[in-house]
Amino acid sequence: MNEYLEIKYKPGGEVHTYTTELVHREPGFVLVRFRMARGGGPPDIPVAVTPGSISLGYFWARRPFNLYRWRSPAGDVIAHRFDAVTDVSIEPQRVEYRDLVLDWWVLPGDILLEEDRDDFERLAASGALSPKDIQAARAADRIIHARYRHLIDEAARIELRHLRPA
Repeated sequence: MNEYLEIKYKPGGEVHTYTTELVHREPGFVLVRFRMARGGGPPDIPVAVTPGSISLGYFWARRPFNLYRWRSPAGDVIAHRFDAVTDVSIEPQRVEYRDLVLDWWVLPGDILLEEDRDDFERLAASGALSPKDIQAARAADRIIHARYRHLIDEAARIELRHLRPA
């Protein structure tokens, strides 16, 4: 395994570190694989994740979002999740970014669901997010709502070029 770290900084100062596998890295972009041994799924989203599923993480240095493409052990797409992010830093052994709270799920059937809008608005109103953070999250919101299908298709093309069998 080609170990690669994903480091997420939350607005309250909490840090989440995930050990992933590097699939592909180039200037301004990295694709990683995370194996979901336990399965489960997000608590408020109707997505069933079986043990052995994988999450492919797509990170761009100059985009205000990242993308996770979840696949079952058989390789079927389960769902997609976009996260509003900023300050993405892609290094040889890790990707680091600040999470901006807003998330969007795309479920089978092109169902787009938003998560954490209330939390985002509360943090923005309290000053916990900077004007730059708010601007980046709002840009991600506009892009995801306008282009999520195009972005998912782009991810599928990237995957075809770079993903080796698990």
